[in-house]
Amino acid sequence: MKILCDTREPWPHPWQEFLPEGWHMERGTLETGDLAIARLPAGVVIERKTASDFCGCIGKERERFERELKRSRYVGRFIVVIEADLETVCRTSPGLRLSAIFGSVAAWSVRYCPFIFAGGVGAAAQIAFRAMAAQVRDIERQHEALKP
Repeated sequence: MKILCDTREPWPHPWQEFLPEGWHMERGTLETGDLAIARLPAGVVIERKTASDFCGCIGKERERFERELKRSRYVGRFIVVIEADLETVCRTSPGLRLSAIFGSVAAWSVRYCPFIFAGGVGAAAQIAFRAMAAQVRDIERQHEALKP
């Protein structure tokens, strides 16, 4: 399975060491998000965030991030995976009120997509790859169901 990794992401990608067997990453350009299955770029799309990146999305980078969330409506499934738990995000956010963090996560989850606080890099990678694998399995099941 080939995963397309957006060119704006660090390379080598921090999730590469967690790839399932038989999977590999390739650099490419995604209009929205950071990672997607190469042959399904409008399927499951993952937006990867570190704790500090996510705090920036609530603060200074809010308008840019909300534009990306709005663009995400045009892909099959958009998931934001944060490489930290919510408590760490709150500790990493000097100048942001807790109500702003909780309110943003709640509102964005309702309006756009799920936000998953994975607790760490490895867990974030596993969640993302399993979401992509689930989509592939669903497509395979649908294909089998259509066979005569």
